[in-house]
Amino acid sequence: MLVYEKKSMFFIPVFALVFLTMIALPFFVDLFYQTFLTEVLVWVLFAISFDLIFGYTGLLSFGQALFFGLGAYAFSISIVKFGIGPGTAFLLSLLIPMLFSWFVGFFSVKLTGIHFVIITLIFALMGSTIGETWTGLTGGADGMTIPLSTVSIGPLSLNLMDIKTVYYLVLVVVTLAYLFLRRMVQSPLGKIFISIRENEDRARLIGYNVQHYKLLAFIIAGGLSGLAGGLYGITLKYASANFLHWGISGHAVVYTIVGGMGTLLGPVLGTAIIMSLEHYLVNYMQGTDLVIGLVLVFMVLTAPKGLVGLFQRKGK
Repeated sequence: MLVYEKKSMFFIPVFALVFLTMIALPFFVDLFYQTFLTEVLVWVLFAISFDLIFGYTGLLSFGQALFFGLGAYAFSISIVKFGIGPGTAFLLSLLIPMLFSWFVGFFSVKLTGIHFVIITLIFALMGSTIGETWTGLTGGADGMTIPLSTVSIGPLSLNLMDIKTVYYLVLVVVTLAYLFLRRMVQSPLGKIFISIRENEDRARLIGYNVQHYKLLAFIIAGGLSGLAGGLYGITLKYASANFLHWGISGHAVVYTIVGGMGTLLGPVLGTAIIMSLEHYLVNYMQGTDLVIGLVLVFMVLTAPKGLVGLFQRKGK
């Protein structure tokens, strides 16, 4: 309890400092970097949602791209095809992926190990194929543009064509999602997730309904992945079947492993570092994936618990 209280005392001022810095950043960078920072925040949300099921529950899912893409399409199709307002469409980008993640998770969490990886990959491939071939609804690989204007949230009126406004919207949503997940993983529910990760048989023996809790983690992670997809649609004003490709899941895997799984802070650092590295390398070479791959191999061999694990080891 004392250790937890000390960590909380340290967390609050650091978090406040980072949040205030993020609020101030758009006033010191141009439109390009405002867009870049917004995209980093979107992928941070995607990575921390993945970390809930991988880092905390021990489920390596390659199907998160399905929920990310569904979130983007739930937002875009609601507006383009059904004329629904951006506020309601954004809410659907959370609810529809949660519904689909319940369906996918119902079949997937019964499996373990490589079988779980394969079935989540299969669902992602099915979603990607449907997205590419059902062009009348999704626009296929060409995608669809999203006409966005002003949205009212209570007394606030947000112009979604203004990148700075979108940045602050994304910052608020990602911050709330981070605090929500942090509170969850520190709660008794989070301890159950961790006990399942550490020893699923022992968790079952002491009375936990393991499949129920794995499914719950899967649904929450799926909903937040969809929310990231919805934010990506707002940022780019665009959605395409490429968002459903299983390779999108690979982004979350890389960010989480490099930063440190099971920490929440790890995926945040991993996303910021890898995306910044890609951004600067692309000015000098085309094969950025090769460098990122080498970084991943280096981290796996030298720091299997990621950057956060490395810092924690140095601090002892």
